Amino acid sequence: MYVNPGELNKHIQIIQFIPEGVNSNGFPIPPTEKIIRKCWAKVSNTSGSEIIKANSEFAEAKKRFLIRFTETEINTDMIVRYKGKDHDIKYVNPYGDSKEYMEIWTDLSERV
Repeated sequence: MYVNPGELNKHIQIIQFIPEGVNSNGFPIPPTEKIIRKCWAKVSNTSGSEIIKANSEFAEAKKRFLIRFTETEINTDMIVRYKGKDHDIKYVNPYGDSKEYMEIWTDLSERV
């Protein structure tokens, strides 16, 4: 499959959260963010909807990020940060047979 490298024009970060445990009072310490990779991507909106949950409106969007292939492991425990919003990774797939690119399918669910 042909990909125009010029279409990889959106900057993203792939982030992993590292748990820190609990403090001396037994309360959880917020996890530390570790940037796994900064790269350029082609971003495609795959679907979007507005739904009602517990009498609140939510916007739900699904995106596909196409990036150059990396040997660095990317998995569903990580997130993609794009334009200041965090997208949960749902699926990572090599794109085509050439191992030049990989696609990352994500969900974004936030309160409106």
